Amino acid sequence: MPPHPMRSSLPGPRHVLLATFSALAFLGAPLPASASPPEAGQHCETKVDLAAGLAAGSRAEWEPARTVVVHTPGDEVMFGLAHPAAALFERPFSLEGAQREHRKFICLMAAQGVRVFRLTDVLLAGTVDGDGEPLAGKPQDELRGLALAALRYRAAALPSKQAAAQEAYRREVIAKLHPRELLAIVLQQPVVTLFSTGTHNTGLKAAYGADPLMNLYFMRDQVITTAKGLVIGHFNAVQRAPENRLVRYAYEKLGVTPVYQVTGSARLEGGDFIPAGDTALIGQGLRTNAEAVRQLLKHQVFGTPRVAVVKDAWKNQDQMHLDTYFNVIDRKLAVIVEERIDQRDEAGRIVKAADPAKKSLVDVYELDGGSYRKTASDVPFQQFLEKDLGMTLIPVSNADQLKYGINFLALRGKKILAIDGVSDAYKKRLADAGVDATWMDFGNLTGGYGAAHCTTQVIERGP
Repeated sequence: MPPHPMRSSLPGPRHVLLATFSALAFLGAPLPASASPPEAGQHCETKVDLAAGLAAGSRAEWEPARTVVVHTPGDEVMFGLAHPAAALFERPFSLEGAQREHRKFICLMAAQGVRVFRLTDVLLAGTVDGDGEPLAGKPQDELRGLALAALRYRAAALPSKQAAAQEAYRREVIAKLHPRELLAIVLQQPVVTLFSTGTHNTGLKAAYGADPLMNLYFMRDQVITTAKGLVIGHFNAVQRAPENRLVRYAYEKLGVTPVYQVTGSARLEGGDFIPAGDTALIGQGLRTNAEAVRQLLKHQVFGTPRVAVVKDAWKNQDQMHLDTYFNVIDRKLAVIVEERIDQRDEAGRIVKAADPAKKSLVDVYELDGGSYRKTASDVPFQQFLEKDLGMTLIPVSNADQLKYGINFLALRGKKILAIDGVSDAYKKRLADAGVDATWMDFGNLTGGYGAAHCTTQVIERGP
């Protein structure tokens, strides 16, 4: 596999993919939640109960995962498959295959006692009855409002009288749609550019495009879940900006009130946060900036006595987030890309030195008198992990990192769901360390630049 970033979120123009579909024809397409029939035994997700309520919080990556939110990729991904690079994807892949892989992943989590909610089920909860008929009420009204905001008409080319009528027509369209069709609107973000045909037929023709939420199945990115609760982030990529708003609505619908949302020039992406007991690790580099870290510290969102800001000066697309080059398996065990650490023999002699350009540094903050105070600056990341946190580090080759060997999901201490295709040597190192790894086929899902850790938001961990 050639070198590549785990997944891209570079700033750029919003995607507009013009199509020659008939008027809003794509709204009748199968929905993301049911785009292809589940295989036998693949209905493993948890039914959404809006009255149940949740207590979001994650103190440590090694504590048992209790509740996870995921999004099975659906028809919104099809636009990206027409041109993967423009969609921030690594390569073309099969949507059917990705959906099968994702459903199996859900079932593996559920088999370990994890409560798994699908985002689409949350968004539809309370909008349809057991027979699929629309239910009047607040959930449907809110979904209709989301769809109204997502559907855009561009009428600049129309005569003024004809253009003036389009806003009322847009509202009329949204008012007539079934909740499942409203959901399709929300995920596909249609753009209808209108032209006049004079007195011919209906007097209108259109070009149909979209700004679909193609990367939404990477549910790690929109928020971070700390010991204190949920924090809404802010993407570097304008293409993904609608995701922050949508998932905030979904989590609040589940009864989870965010403790904070970063603002202004702050940029925060979920792959840069890893909870580690009394210490919260927050990456600062290519995707999360210093202003976001400043706001998080000021507003004390972490719920821990200590925060380690892991500063990555390399800022390389291959390892854009903290969780693309480092991940936690247990309280005293983690993996890290080998080029970022000095490897020593039993006598303590360096046998393979780190690449100086790739060595992250840590600023340490501790709670003191009701606020965080910096107590150490520019501590080598390896030193902090080994000396301060007492961790044993398993080095991971660049080749295995590029095959998503670090992007596993810890279900609990030393129990992980990991991506197959890595070297036998890496698998042996994990096994020798007592790690129980279930190796999964993510051959299609990784086509979007991410794997198990990227596709999950664990909103509740605990003993």
